Amino acid sequence: MFHVEQLRYIVVELKVTDFEPEHLGQLATYVTMVDDLVRNRQIHAPTVSLLLCTGKREATVRYALASAAAPVAVAQWQGLPSEARAALPTAEELETVIQDELAHQMTLLTAKPPPRP
Repeated sequence: MFHVEQLRYIVVELKVTDFEPEHLGQLATYVTMVDDLVRNRQIHAPTVSLLLCTGKREATVRYALASAAAPVAVAQWQGLPSEARAALPTAEELETVIQDELAHQMTLLTAKPPPRP
């Protein structure tokens, strides 16, 4: 994401597990990539990151962040309620739709154009 008023990139990572210290290393890699590939250091403020996890132990987060070089926040989020999740298609159903669409697109790409009149 890009914060327009602060002129800075914000890297957000969503984990569907509890916080683990190694998540910070992965997030730091993403921040480094944004800084190297996208950020213009002459006009953009330093990139910050936000790690969203389904759970966290405050002491573990505090110790893991103690040596972090770049600004990072760790927050807890809650997933969709079970009723909302039940209304969504399954991963298999989504995969089938994607595969069908890919097959359809390949058919269109490989089809011979109609003859010109």
